[in-house]
Amino acid sequence: MRKHLLSGLLLVLTLFVGAVRADAPAASGNGVAFSLIKTGHVHAQAGLVYSGGSLFQKIEINHVAVLVQHPHGSFLFDSGLGRNIEAQYKEDMPWWARPSFYYEPPVTPARDQLDQAGIAVPRIILSHSHWDHASGLVDFPEAEVWITAEERDWDRHPGFPRAFPSQVTPASIRWHTYELEDKPYFGFPRSLDLFGDGSAVLVPLPGHTPGAVGLLLTVASGKQYLFCGDTVWSAQALKEARPKSLLASLIADNDREQTQQAIELLHKLMIQHPGLVVVPAHDAALQDTLGYFPQWVR
Repeated sequence: MRKHLLSGLLLVLTLFVGAVRADAPAASGNGVAFSLIKTGHVHAQAGLVYSGGSLFQKIEINHVAVLVQHPHGSFLFDSGLGRNIEAQYKEDMPWWARPSFYYEPPVTPARDQLDQAGIAVPRIILSHSHWDHASGLVDFPEAEVWITAEERDWDRHPGFPRAFPSQVTPASIRWHTYELEDKPYFGFPRSLDLFGDGSAVLVPLPGHTPGAVGLLLTVASGKQYLFCGDTVWSAQALKEARPKSLLASLIADNDREQTQQAIELLHKLMIQHPGLVVVPAHDAALQDTLGYFPQWVR
């Protein structure tokens, strides 16, 4: 009787631990590293970047691509500003949006920086398809471009702030649409483990755009980074779960309520996991501490 009871308890414990592991991040990131490729920047008042920021404080906003190195293959998370950004901007950015959404020269495309270093990229994964994330896609005709099915469907009806036609309609782009799997992970309802080892996992962050995703990365040291795209533009906003400024959110966020839900989830995760670093796509202050290509975070 005691033997059967002990066996039953062990079975329950095993199932419980297995369930916890299914929703927890992997501890190993052997051989995984990333490098931020800064392609351009701009300056803006903090009060326009996030709610509660000062209109008298100017902050730097970066445009980056994230180069991820993994033993089984490298990829870019977003492409940053590309070689054709001047023509793309002139063709597709509406006049009324230009005072708020712009970039400052010079632009140093990811393709140019990678070519100089002799690094090839076979895959680009988009956090979402806005102009400052998709500009460089056409610079990599040999790469497969991964985008969620929801985001790709949304792009089929372009018009600011959706995707720029000049960036997403060229026939040279090798699109690959995918779906996240119904596997809860790290507090997210769905996920996609890119290499099957938990070191690079895509998670849903809809709101800013319908099919936006984040990238949860565990590097060789075991440190974890969550690249959250444009859910927020500043890490400062996450400390108090603040959205973008009202004007910016009305223009840029497809679903403001859903965006706020994503912000609150990220805020909660930062509290639950103090070692987790959440990296917004445009926060120069935080990205400066991580360094830029050819520096690596391991």
